[in-house]
Amino acid sequence: RLQTDYIDVLMLHRPDPLMEPDEINEAWRTLFAAGKVRQLGVSNMHAGQLRQLVAALETPLVANQLEMSLLKTDWLDADSCFNDAQGQQSLVWGDTLHYCQGQDIALQAWGALGKGWYSGGAPPDAAPATVATAQLVQQLADEHGVTRESIVLAWLLKHPARIQPVIGTANPDRIRACADAGRVALTRGQWYALYQSARGREL
Repeated sequence: RLQTDYIDVLMLHRPDPLMEPDEINEAWRTLFAAGKVRQLGVSNMHAGQLRQLVAALETPLVANQLEMSLLKTDWLDADSCFNDAQGQQSLVWGDTLHYCQGQDIALQAWGALGKGWYSGGAPPDAAPATVATAQLVQQLADEHGVTRESIVLAWLLKHPARIQPVIGTANPDRIRACADAGRVALTRGQWYALYQSARGREL
């Protein structure tokens, strides 16, 4: 195991209602100057919080980890259902995705595999949309000759924001199951079919 005396990317894990951006910058400057950290990222922050923090930092933010998956699509609904009653619950996202893209802040998707619900791990009382989507994932996995996990991740990877899935496992079998995601080229039709199926209703 490689041992280092520094952290490559330090992540501020959750927003703090008492956040003082100038204090964060001071602490960051101290750690960076001491060679303890190289880059700074955040988790679960919306665009307003990012703007406030970026304005105080002396170095760029490199990542924002957000829950994004076929199981949690409100980040997409914020765009596809804007000015539509279907998008009301997703308004909290605001312009977070676009801000990150514009500032070159990598979007890292935690929960990317959707709890495994589309790759054989759905609960017995799963909603009809979950069951239907799991069947579609299996169909596409067969067509592309890959695992179901690879299809679920390929769906995220097709988004132009260049989303980086965080698979969140140390299980070698689970990791291997995700290995082919990057070589799956979903068509727009397949991508939208998965999105609509996961939503459980038409766009």
